Amino acid sequence: MGQSLPRYKEEPKKSDLDLFPKKDSNPGTFDSYSAETNTILDVKSYDGFVFELNHILNQQFSIGHTLTLGSFQQPPYYSLQAAFRDNNISLIGNIENNGLLHGHLLAQLSDELTFQTAFKITENNKETLSNGIANLEYFGSNWTGKFEARSNNTFICSYYQRITKNLNIGTRLTRFKTDGNNALMYIARYETKKTISTFSYSDFLNYIALSYVHKINSRIGFASEIVYSIRDHSSFTSLGFKYSMRKSSFQTRFTSRNEIATSLDLNFPMVSLGFSAKLDYKTHKYYAGIRVKIGPRD
Repeated sequence: MGQSLPRYKEEPKKSDLDLFPKKDSNPGTFDSYSAETNTILDVKSYDGFVFELNHILNQQFSIGHTLTLGSFQQPPYYSLQAAFRDNNISLIGNIENNGLLHGHLLAQLSDELTFQTAFKITENNKETLSNGIANLEYFGSNWTGKFEARSNNTFICSYYQRITKNLNIGTRLTRFKTDGNNALMYIARYETKKTISTFSYSDFLNYIALSYVHKINSRIGFASEIVYSIRDHSSFTSLGFKYSMRKSSFQTRFTSRNEIATSLDLNFPMVSLGFSAKLDYKTHKYYAGIRVKIGPRD
């Protein structure tokens, strides 16, 4: 539950080929300030065989099944998902064969205000563990503000502002009520017609992150990111690119830890095929996987 919930407010529809959709005057959410970098560098990595079956019951209800076999990283895995969606509410529940249960509710309260909550329940050594998260997010004409509460007595406030046509800045305050500590994070984003540059600093984790995206065109993008730890003077670098074609997409990523990851997705009517591979030169380990998805695309 460490990750923040995605924005539910409906975005203008865009082509799946467009890696860099046009944005309105609102800067978006605080957590999406480097969305293009993540789109390119977050290569879908899996091993073994993954089978997904999605079925739409009607305009509001759908169910999905996921089965993973032959993985070296996890035992055989099965999950069942049920979803309800209409114009203002999205409710998703998921149960896995290991007993993990989690749910997600997203509600559009008005054109500017959204409410989101999620919970997770699992068992560990015959002990039931649970945690949850809830937030309210307001989308102004050129700014976004959010208040979030978590079940571990953590409270988060964030503010994200569009300064000029090209520049956005934001800050986030995290209050850990258990030990009374605070954490601050600062971000900045600068975008031109062909480039996107971002900066972030966290005083709690004591790191600085810089990213750069170069737009070749709407289908091709290159990205690089460097994270520097002030605490132990170490750094981590990632380089990658993504190419989205009409019925397929290809992306790959190289890291300073001698890792290479790549994926290829082929999309046909009602069927999608995915191929993933990851190689770690340092440990001489490699993983490869195939994913078959039957049903409508997300």
